[in-house]
Amino acid sequence: MMKRRLDLTPGFPAFLAAVWYFDSCGIFWPFLAAMTVHELAHAAVLLLLGGRIESVRLSFAQVELRTGLLSDCTELWSTAAGPGINLLCGWLFRRWMPAFAAVSLLLALFNLLPVWPLDGGRVLRCALLARLPVVQAEHVSEIVSFASCGVLLLAGLVLTFIKKAGLWPLGTAVYL
Repeated sequence: MMKRRLDLTPGFPAFLAAVWYFDSCGIFWPFLAAMTVHELAHAAVLLLLGGRIESVRLSFAQVELRTGLLSDCTELWSTAAGPGINLLCGWLFRRWMPAFAAVSLLLALFNLLPVWPLDGGRVLRCALLARLPVVQAEHVSEIVSFASCGVLLLAGLVLTFIKKAGLWPLGTAVYL
């Protein structure tokens, strides 16, 4: 039996519908464009470095490229390509398409958080694997990921309850 190359969960259209529905400041299309550019950069660098994409899974607020076994170098560069292109787009399009530029920068910053399985957590793990034995690299990566989540949760609590910024900071931190 042939495995599906595209796995679309009900969460992905639900996520897009929610972003569209609650879009009071016109970021739906810039967000979709920034997200698409991000994922295409991952795929392009992965393929350029000899990797293979076996399937793509689209779920709630997440696009996952499923690959075969990758070298640490291939994983590092293909993972860094997504936030890298978003940073570049944020700088290049800041004057002509400020909404796209802003969303690209925010997407890059979010993905660079050192939290597994975000791109920042994956880059950290790859960098650690280049310097440490596997068990130690995994352990350090987990500690940094949990500590980052703890800091984000604390920041979400402060922003939500002390600074009265609404529920989104706490909701985002809990989601992570």
